[in-house]
Amino acid sequence: MDQKDFRVIHGWVDDIVRDHVRSGYRLRVRQDEWQVADLALDQMLCSMKLEDEVSVVVASTRPGRVLVLVDRTTGEGANSVREGRRRWPSEGDLLVILATAGYFAIALGWMALPALLCFVLLYWLLTYRIPEANRRRAAARIDYLIDREYRRWHAMRTRQGGVR
Repeated sequence: MDQKDFRVIHGWVDDIVRDHVRSGYRLRVRQDEWQVADLALDQMLCSMKLEDEVSVVVASTRPGRVLVLVDRTTGEGANSVREGRRRWPSEGDLLVILATAGYFAIALGWMALPALLCFVLLYWLLTYRIPEANRRRAAARIDYLIDREYRRWHAMRTRQGGVR
């Protein structure tokens, strides 16, 4: 994920509405006097209210879904990129491992055990560890990006005399 993959939106909370269709919230952020961003939010910050200054990160491929939300007024935030990890293998993972174990037992006999251990280690590395490291790296990059863009946006507003 590159910085071009994300878009940062700064502004003020204009409206928060419960979205019954998607079991989440609709968040309207007023960027300027005439621009309004309508976004889908999975979880709500408990202390967020109308007219709070917020920074939001959305994916360029799905610009309506909030990935990161920082309430600049209260200092709270939520980063869904950072929270997307899993701990235990899913049913599909267990099915692949068991099918491979059966195949190894038929084809290799007693040599199936070391081969299966190598396969499980490689499978864990490819399906969990590498994607988890990429997710952590992307979350850190997004945190840096949102802070840098907020400082730039705030400095530009201050220079123009448009501080609320």
